Amino acid sequence: MPHPSGDPLHLLTDARRTGAPPPALTDLGGPAILTDARDDLLDHDDLPILVILVCNDAPTLASPTGQDFLLAAAVTDDPLLLEGVVTALLTHPDALRVLGEDLADTWIDASRTRLNLVGGIALEASARLVLAGIASHYGLLDRLRRMRRELPRIDEDFATRAVRVAGALAEHFSAPEIPPLLEELLNHDDVADNAAFELGMLTLRQALTTDTLDQARPQLLQARAYLSDAHCTDERPDAAGFGAALDALLAYSSGAAIPTGTVNQLQDAILDIRLNLLGLPPGWRTPRLDTLGTWQQLLETLTRAQAADQPGAWLHAAAVITSLVDVYAAHRSLDLLTPANGCLPASALGAPAAATGLHAVLAPRVEQSLLAREGGLALLDQWLAELSTTPETDQDPTTPIVREQATALREALIARRQDSGPKADSPATALAGLPLHPDDAERLSGFLATAPELSERLASMWEARQAREPVDEIPLIAAAYRKTRTELRQQCPDDYTDQFAADIDRILLYLLRFLDLRLNETQKFGGDARKYLRRLKKEEDKPLEKEMGRDLRDFLRGQGLRVELEVSNVGAGRVDIAWRPHDELITLELKRDWTNPTWDAYTKAFLPQAIAYQVNGRPLNFLVVLDLTDKPQGLAAVPACVHVRTVPGPADDPRPRTVIMLRIQGNKRDPHEL
Repeated sequence: MPHPSGDPLHLLTDARRTGAPPPALTDLGGPAILTDARDDLLDHDDLPILVILVCNDAPTLASPTGQDFLLAAAVTDDPLLLEGVVTALLTHPDALRVLGEDLADTWIDASRTRLNLVGGIALEASARLVLAGIASHYGLLDRLRRMRRELPRIDEDFATRAVRVAGALAEHFSAPEIPPLLEELLNHDDVADNAAFELGMLTLRQALTTDTLDQARPQLLQARAYLSDAHCTDERPDAAGFGAALDALLAYSSGAAIPTGTVNQLQDAILDIRLNLLGLPPGWRTPRLDTLGTWQQLLETLTRAQAADQPGAWLHAAAVITSLVDVYAAHRSLDLLTPANGCLPASALGAPAAATGLHAVLAPRVEQSLLAREGGLALLDQWLAELSTTPETDQDPTTPIVREQATALREALIARRQDSGPKADSPATALAGLPLHPDDAERLSGFLATAPELSERLASMWEARQAREPVDEIPLIAAAYRKTRTELRQQCPDDYTDQFAADIDRILLYLLRFLDLRLNETQKFGGDARKYLRRLKKEEDKPLEKEMGRDLRDFLRGQGLRVELEVSNVGAGRVDIAWRPHDELITLELKRDWTNPTWDAYTKAFLPQAIAYQVNGRPLNFLVVLDLTDKPQGLAAVPACVHVRTVPGPADDPRPRTVIMLRIQGNKRDPHEL
């Protein structure tokens, strides 16, 4: 007899309200209720509990009726109900055994059609199935690859979970489609810090699994830069913790002392994370945070090992060598990476798999510390002899690894003693941008040319400092800034140096901020001063370059740059904007275009004039183009509006010319018109 209220789950509701044991599925009417009252059940507040009852009923779970109902419940439109259903299904082993692949396919399909919170929950649920080894990863990776075309239409809730899923999969699978997806998610302001953090962790993993120092160190610096962006945006304790760990790693590898503040920063981050998670059940991304404890152990080992550079420490030679060997073996004895495939990556001895990149970064200083100490090799031999005297009583499973690495260290020391000595190098580039008198800079450069090892250490310390310092609160601007600087170093290595490079970096950052501000500005917000950005009507006169020039001049002057507009006697002509911060003149040529907004078209149409102003200075300047083309698909993001192009010099000039091109998007449509 139906309940007077018409509620098919009134027995379940009454039991929940009174605290009585929940009824079985048979008490509710058996499997027939799943078809007779299907629509009501899928919208019911007690749907998650009903899912558990269906999973607990083995015959119903094995039947097509039960399975069809569970798959339908797995994509309910109510986010709160869906969270409960996902939890019920993922915590029931029998349901996963029967429906694992079908559930993954259902949730992936839901993420295609619902680009909101419901789709995000479904995407995350499918990832948890894949990472648990219950479903294949191919469908999910294909979903992430195709997701890049949908990014303009996803909302904040979907984007948040998409970033989390992409980061988790990157820890377990070699998927080239994930980094580009995360980089494009930097365009979403609401999840930019999350995307920067995941990119930092992915780059860190790649650095630790490389083979050589030349491969590992640039990736460690890139990882540190991403983590700085993430922390600058949202002061995340996880970004602060991993960033501090990288600071210590880079400091030790460059021969510098690890600051006490760096160690304290990691400890504070771990405490903040533990307090935030206090009383909460472990989440599926918690294991990554747990690795911070291992990083803290590494920092303590590095702090003890750096005492080897202090002569008095060698009064306790055994303790010093123990610390140095611990650093030398850290890549095999410590697990600094999130467990993969649901378990720790282990060797035959039960220890973590080797992080070869970590060893490549740390080993040179350990070897140098022992070589610099007279009798260091003999002390290591004595230490090894003592370690091998009582192997039967040593219960530490890492001792065989330590013994192997200590032996390898001894062999490396012998090989380095036979080497011809340090190789010559150029003076450190760390003097660029420092407030030094030219005579002092020249004297320091001359001295560093005679001390290549010191020059290399200073350069490494400077690189680590630059990676640590935040560039901008908007990760997308920071990423575009670093990418442009990298391209300049590649395309213009001889002229993009010293104080001139520092000046270019300064104005480049301001131009990127100007580009971003004008990109996001609402129509008519800036009044007549920014009327040149307006949506153009048919047959309307187009804005002139000088309108953008006045706006750009006022913006740069507001940032403290004394730029001048329409400066004559430059390259036999008149340049639109000029700035002379020091010895070299930096020019900005302004143009407008309403036909073809491509870099090749700009190169052909505008670069001959732009490079003409480099006739007697450094062959590097700027071209700023006001894009007045129609934009029916909307506006391009900041990275698509910056480009570095190098072309041959004019009039048989052997010097190639480099131009940094920026595209300021005018003729903007309101989003509701798209």
